[in-house]
Parts: sequence; C-alpha cells; structure tokens
Amino acid sequence: KIILSLGLSLIFAGISFAQEKLLVLYFYHEGSPYHEKINKKILKNKYLAKKINKNFIFKQLKIGSKNAEKFAAYYNLEKKEAVYFIAPKSKKVLYSVFDLSKPCKCANLINYFSRQLYKKGISPNLYLSRAEKLRAYQVKTENSYLW
Repeated sequence: KIILSLGLSLIFAGISFAQEKLLVLYFYHEGSPYHEKINKKILKNKYLAKKINKNFIFKQLKIGSKNAEKFAAYYNLEKKEAVYFIAPKSKKVLYSVFDLSKPCKCANLINYFSRQLYKKGISPNLYLSRAEKLRAYQVKTENSYLW
C-alpha cells in the first residue's frame, strides 16, 4: 500500500508539474491606446482567449494600483506598460514585451508559450522572427488576427 501510494503521489506530482501554468502579467496605464488595442485584438479573440485561459494565469494590472505594486515588487519588475511571461515557481521572467504597439507580437508569444516551445530549446526571438516573416496575426480578417 505504501509503494502504491508513493507511486500515485509521484504520478500526480509529475502531472501537476507538467501542467504548470505560466503567469502573464499585463501592466497598463489607464486610458492607454495599447490597452484598448490589446483588449480588442487579443483578449476578445476567441481562439487566443481559449489558449490564455487554458495555459496561463493572466493578470491585467493598472499601473499605480496596489496589486500592480505588489506584483512588481514580488517579481522585481519595472513599473511601466509591458507584458511579462513568468515561471511562477522560479519567479523567472521568461520574456517581456515593452513595445505594445504591435499586438501580433503578444499573440505570437501566447502561441509560443502555450505550445511550451521554450522547454524544447526554441528561442522566442527566433520564433517571433519566423512568425513575422509568415505575417502571423498580421493578416486582418473580420477584426481579428489569424495564424
């Protein structure tokens, strides 16, 4: 019984570790044009919203709020408009985006991290450059970006 319970606990621990969700922190200023653009193009896109809910713990934090201050201090982040992809257990920032003028970059990073390509040794910069060459999420169709 002890061996069986230890085996099951190891299996469940392995499953929970494999399904660890990344933390995505989106810091924004109130009234920011990027905030509206990202909400419209990414968060309201059904395909991307489904990926975000399945693979990430997503937090929108208004700069200057108590929550934004707490998260910035805890993860040692800059307090400016940005999107951070963080491994919660290690508190390591895997990637950060400070130029929010192109929501397609954030959309491609959502795909990159949801497919866990960072665990396979594929560079996010290489992935982004190839996605840009393919014009991923840049082809506009019915107010959304498609892969």
